[in-house]
This record gives sequence, C-alpha cells and structure tokens, in this order.
Amino acid sequence: MPGHQSSPNVSATPLLDAFRPDASAQEAFQQGLALAQELDWPGAAAAFDHAAARNPDDPTCWFALANARFHMGRYHDSIQSYLAGLQRRPDFAPAHIQLGNAFQSLSLHEEARQCFETALALGADRAKLLSAMAHQAQQTCAWDSFARDFSGLRDALARGARNAVPFQVVTAPSTRQEQRAAAQAYWEGLCRAISPLPPAPPRNPGAPIRIGYVTNDIYRHATAHLIAEVFECHDRDRFDIHLYSYGPDDDSEIRRRIVDSVGRGFRDIRRMPDQQVAERIRADDIDVLLDLKGYTFDPRPGIFAAHPARIQANYLGYPGTLGSPCHEYIIGDAVVTPIEHADGYSECIAQLPACYQPNDRKRPVGVRPSRKACGLPEHGFVFCSFNRCYKITDAMFDRWCRLLREVDGSVLWLYEANSQARKNLSAEALRRGVSPERLVWAPNLPMDAHLGRLQLADLMLDTFPVTAHTTASDALWAGLPLITTLGESFVSRVAASTLRAAGLPDLVAPDVASYERLAFELATNPARLREIRDRLGANRAHCALFDTDRYVHDLETLFLRMISRWDQGKVPCHLESES
Repeated sequence: MPGHQSSPNVSATPLLDAFRPDASAQEAFQQGLALAQELDWPGAAAAFDHAAARNPDDPTCWFALANARFHMGRYHDSIQSYLAGLQRRPDFAPAHIQLGNAFQSLSLHEEARQCFETALALGADRAKLLSAMAHQAQQTCAWDSFARDFSGLRDALARGARNAVPFQVVTAPSTRQEQRAAAQAYWEGLCRAISPLPPAPPRNPGAPIRIGYVTNDIYRHATAHLIAEVFECHDRDRFDIHLYSYGPDDDSEIRRRIVDSVGRGFRDIRRMPDQQVAERIRADDIDVLLDLKGYTFDPRPGIFAAHPARIQANYLGYPGTLGSPCHEYIIGDAVVTPIEHADGYSECIAQLPACYQPNDRKRPVGVRPSRKACGLPEHGFVFCSFNRCYKITDAMFDRWCRLLREVDGSVLWLYEANSQARKNLSAEALRRGVSPERLVWAPNLPMDAHLGRLQLADLMLDTFPVTAHTTASDALWAGLPLITTLGESFVSRVAASTLRAAGLPDLVAPDVASYERLAFELATNPARLREIRDRLGANRAHCALFDTDRYVHDLETLFLRMISRWDQGKVPCHLESES
C-alpha cells in the first residue's frame, strides 16, 4: 500500500519445492525445523504434516505440526495434532501445556485449566502452571478454583519459584513487590543469555529525535484504537517516527490508518528473528524505543534485551513493571505510577502530566440502539460492567448483587467474554438471591456499535483490584459515567487516572465500601447522576483525557527529557510530571 515500507521476508519456496514424493520423514522434519527458524509457519506446517504422514507413530512430528498450526492461529487443527501426539506419548508435559494454550485461545478456559493441571501432575514447572491455572479459573469466574491455585502460587513464589507468568500475577490480587519479583525472574529466564549490541554512537544533535514503537497490536485491538491518533499528531519536524509491527495484517480500517500515518517508517517484522530486528532498529538509529507489549500476548523481549536503541521504555501495553535491566523507563502518570511506588518498578518512573493513556478523538460513537435490541428491559436502572470476566472477583460480585437487590427493577449488563463465565456467574447470582434473568449479556461488537450501545447504560461499575483500562475511556467517550476505587498497583489505578483526567475525580471512591455506597446513591438519585452526565458531556471536548494534541506534546516533551539526559551522559532517573 502507498507509504508502506516493509522489511523483506525470506521466501520459503525453494525449501517447499524440495519435497519429493519419496521424501523421508526425517528430511521433511528437518525442512520443517529450518522453515520454523525463519518464522515461516505455513511452510513449516506443510513440512511437519508430510513428516507425520510418513511416520505417524512418531509423536515428535505431531507435536511439531501442532506448534506450527498454533503459530498460524489454526487452533482447532493444532488441538487435533496435539491430541494425536499425546495418544502416542501421553506423559509429555510440554504438549499438555501447549494444548492448554490452544484451548485458551478458543476461550475454552476450563479445558485449558485441565491441561495445565495434567502437566503439573506430570512434574512440569509448578509456579508457571499454578499461575496459568489461576488465570484460567479467573477467566471463567471459578472463584474456588482460583483461590486454591493462587494460594499455591503465592506459596511457591515465597519459596523462591521463578517461572510464574508475570501478566497472570499482575491480574491477580498481588502486591507490587510480588509483581516485580515475578517479572524479573521471567525476564532473566528468557533474556539473561542475550548479549546487548555495542553501545549506540553519539547522536547528531541537529537531527530529529528518532522514536520507535514495537508491538503486534496494529489490527482491531484495544492498543491500536487508543494510539492511532498519537501517530497522526506527532511533530514530524522534530520527531522521526518508526513502527515495528509483528502482528497480523487484518486489513482493517484502524490498521490502514496507522500504517498510512507512519508512512516510510513502518516495518513489518513478523518474519524477522529478534536479533535481526534489533540490528534493523540499530541501523535506523532509534533514540527512544517503546515497548507496547510487555508481557501480554506474544511478547518479544529478546528485541529489547539486545538494547538496540539509546533509551528503551515500557509504555501503554503492560500495566506493571517488566523487571528488566534493558528498559530504562516506565511511562505513567502521578496516579498510576506515583514516585512513592518506585519500589515496585525496575524502571525509572517517567510521568505524563495528565493520564498516561492516549485516546483517539476520531473513533465514532455509533447510533444509540433500542433497549429491546440489546436485551435490556424498557424500564429500570441499568448497571453495566464491560470489563472482561477475569477481572470480576467474588467480593466485587457480592456488592453488585447487593445493589441489584436494593435497587428495584435494576439489571446488570455484562460483556460475554466466554460462555463458561456466563454459566458460572449466572449460578453465582442465584446463590446470592438474584435471578440470573437480571444479568444481561452483551456480545462482541465492532467499536462504533459498542460505543453506541454504551449510551443505554446508566452507570458503569468498575472491577477491582484489576480496574478498567481501555474500557474506562470507551465508557467516558460514549458519555457513560463509571465509578472506581484506588488500589496499590498500576493495574488497580488506571480507571482512577482516566476519571481524574476527565474532570470526574468525585467518582473515585476511597475504598470498596464507599464505592458501593456511591453506586447506590447514583442509582437512586437521578438529579445527581444527571449532573454528572452533563458534566461529562461538557468536559469531553476539552478535558485532558481526550485532548490528543496536548497528550502528544506532553509525550514528546518526556522523550526530550529522556534523551537530554542521555546526551549529557547522565544515568536515567525518575522524571516527575512538570505540571
């Protein structure tokens, strides 16, 4: 497409042409390994499929085929291949783990947890599997299972276990210190053996600052919807913008918009190994390299371990520390990353003056549908929570059900992330004296339609300790107030940051008991709720949360402060907000 300059991919055609009808299983398997090394997963799958057909009794061929199909996103096919391998070698714990990952990718979280539990019984890493099991239990709101799994995980971490998955620790009720320890251990396990590139040469002081973003989320993804306008608003006279993308090309409008805004600075690195990407970044002479993934889905920390840029920062994608010696800064704000919380971060804290989270003012709010079209009653108060179900805890659900009992005719509108969570939450509501019919379930919709339907709700109830992130700014952009409370880690403070930047600090309750009282008051005091909605509507056009021009100016100012210290030979330090 115009303005799109992507890195060259290695063609797999010569290797695929090497197949002969009489090619042995071993030859095909070795060809598959070579293709996998080049990240050519379709070619690798074809080779491993050939190997498995020639030698169907070898479980290694089936496992390799399953892994290739998994990397292609062919999860149903990968499950069949994992099962074929496990029929031949049922005691192979890594295959049970990968089978669990495939089930998880299909939102079959109960099946995923069973696979991880089997791998644990076979002696695989205890902390890693307990964190995975706990997270799958969260995804389905199986709170008794979660309590057992997380208790075991905490005990393992206290005894020095080092392989818990950091994101699964961050999204559990953990401390900043537990999150940092898990992240640091994870980083060391993946990256300790990676040697950094030689130090970057001095900068040309008259040249524009070169900024690089690394992510796999340039498609219909929350990060893309948040950051699209940032790319468009960068000052191209002072900053040269590069984007290193290793995610899918879904040909969506949001992807095309971002790629067009970056122009010649766009690099498609899907087929490039980490070391090659690092060398490309060094050749591009990047000053500040931003990690938009952290330890969320499909991270590539090896790129940052090579330290190809002068300054590297953890930004936007991961709500916590990376425990890495190769990320000098974490970009936050005074709410999500107060300086007094520095003990929870391996990075220096770099604060933006308003909210760390950018927003896109161009995202359209769709037509407001009818209540009937969304399965809502024609009358009655509509509480909602569109956070994913893994954020819902039993303690918070207790409070929500109490509100439903106290506010006559009210309903709770929830996002149906998966059918297993819907089943369990319906049963939990009934246990709490609330008819499951008072839970209304919302399917996944395109962004504009989702924002349109949010206008039907009266009040959004935040989750805790993992609060709303993109979901919070979506609600506020659609004119829907939300209430939250403030915790002690990044992940538990994001909604508070968005509310304060939107000019609604009075909707941040000091504790969960006050949160419940506030929800009841707003549900039973129409005049106060109307005043808040009016204030939100009046603020939307000029509040800091949705002022992208101001946000990008502040972000660029922060980049200049980082690189100024580098130019002067000073070590990174905490950069408090200047306003």
